[in-house]
Amino acid sequence: MHKVTRLIFLHALMLVPLSGCGGPEAAMDLIAVGRKGIAHQKQALTATHSQLVRQLKATQAALDSAFDADVRLAAGRQIKDAEGSPIALSPEWIISARKGYIAARDAIAEQILSAESVHLIQQDNLHAADEALEMAANLVIQQALISDRIKQYLMKIQRRLISDTGAD
Repeated sequence: MHKVTRLIFLHALMLVPLSGCGGPEAAMDLIAVGRKGIAHQKQALTATHSQLVRQLKATQAALDSAFDADVRLAAGRQIKDAEGSPIALSPEWIISARKGYIAARDAIAEQILSAESVHLIQQDNLHAADEALEMAANLVIQQALISDRIKQYLMKIQRRLISDTGAD
């Protein structure tokens, strides 16, 4: 190789190890922050979901209590119709009231199932995002290892070129 060409190549090789971005440490820090954010989001979703389910179950319990209270009031002839006349506790009244309460309870049960489904989907999405960040972290590590090997190889070439240049 011509001496000037060798010197230009040598200077170019010296610049290669100095080039690059923020480095793997910066990327790993960003990934760690992302994973921490995902963990916090998972906790927040779980807390919100738990609160919603507790509220819905409390609504179901209140509905059951209201049905029991209405039956007791009707049995004591304390519930009045639109004209102000007491309603008798008849089989028709019990069947009608039970159907209304069952429909309301079923609607609440559907809300609980829907909340469970949404919660599982959200948790799965967050888990997938966390796995993607873990994969990115592994790629950053692999890239850093490969980059180090390339730098070592280029430094070896530099030393050879320097020794060859000194011999000329």
